[in-house]
Amino acid sequence: MKQLFHTMAKAGFVVFMMVVFAATGFPQEQKLKPIIDKYVEIWNSGNVKDLDAIINIHFIRRANLQPKVEGVAGLKKVIAGFRTAYPDLKIAVEEEIYGDNKSVGRWVLTGTNTGPGEMPPTGKSVRIWGVSTIHFAHGKLTEEWASFDNQSLMQQLGFTMKPPVVMKK
Repeated sequence: MKQLFHTMAKAGFVVFMMVVFAATGFPQEQKLKPIIDKYVEIWNSGNVKDLDAIINIHFIRRANLQPKVEGVAGLKKVIAGFRTAYPDLKIAVEEEIYGDNKSVGRWVLTGTNTGPGEMPPTGKSVRIWGVSTIHFAHGKLTEEWASFDNQSLMQQLGFTMKPPVVMKK
């Protein structure tokens, strides 16, 4: 009987902890997810004036082989450039992981290349995946490391790859 009581007490404690954990959730996720959601909303809407509320003034963004972007003004230019080239751009976050003042998210970007950008518009629709690691300080984004499927993007826009020319000796 005594062992049954101890087993029930342990099970009760585990159930209690599960209920508390479910009710309170992941503290980092609760704190950081609304900021990430706002960041994605800004990319999707193009409403870059809202960036000032969530981006640290010393923000740095690194993406694939693109030049490093610094500050809120630099990030506003990047988002505006993407939204000009892909006016119907949408980003959907498919998976998120939160830790101490950082998050990692796997996302999918879709859009139609109908506007001018680094190259003339192709009129083609694209769907690419990417991963972003974002760091936070004092409730604001301080750094983003973004990597996306650039080769697939170029292929969907109609570009082809050619092997390098080999010099004969």
